[in-house]
Amino acid sequence: MEKTNNYHHGNLRQTLIEIACADIREKGVDGLSLRAIAKKAGVSANAPYRHFADKRALLIAIAIVGFEELKVRLQEVEQASLNILEEFSLKGMAYVKFAGDCPEKYKLMFGPAITDRMEDESLAEAAGESYEMLLTSIQRGIDAGVFKNQPVQTLADPIWSMMHGISSLLIDGFFEEDFQSFRGDKASCPIKHMSSFDDIMKNNLNLALHGIMA
Repeated sequence: MEKTNNYHHGNLRQTLIEIACADIREKGVDGLSLRAIAKKAGVSANAPYRHFADKRALLIAIAIVGFEELKVRLQEVEQASLNILEEFSLKGMAYVKFAGDCPEKYKLMFGPAITDRMEDESLAEAAGESYEMLLTSIQRGIDAGVFKNQPVQTLADPIWSMMHGISSLLIDGFFEEDFQSFRGDKASCPIKHMSSFDDIMKNNLNLALHGIMA
């Protein structure tokens, strides 16, 4: 007897995205199939196409959801009434924590799976809104005289590059196994002599702050 699923389709689009994320985490983007997702959701093979024109459209939708979720996490830091340095540091932690919690979304947000990504207006807008959260913190620091009086983009780009690098190392398993809880799996550390995730985060945030402080 065929096993029935437990999905309820008040929002089929969201259900399909959730199933797709689980499949990507298990099998990668190449193993993603709209037909297989439909089967798991208990709908017809044509049902996903009412929401996504093709596989690329589904990947774009997942990336947009990722940017939206990242923005929410960064907004939560902004709303915590912190001083500028605390806000900057906790935004960095929130960014990397998001990558560790949602590696399948993060890789779609910044990886090569979606070609010509900025040609999609919705994806470009979502990416820009989350990046604006970094610019906001740095501009606050500049205005307060805490950070160097340089163009905000000049300070932001190296910091984002650093955070992206740490995030990529984290989700690819390059930290001690003690910190694999961020990834939600038991991947072993390929480079055993690397510092812990906690140490690398603290050191990089300290260096970043030192580099942009007035």
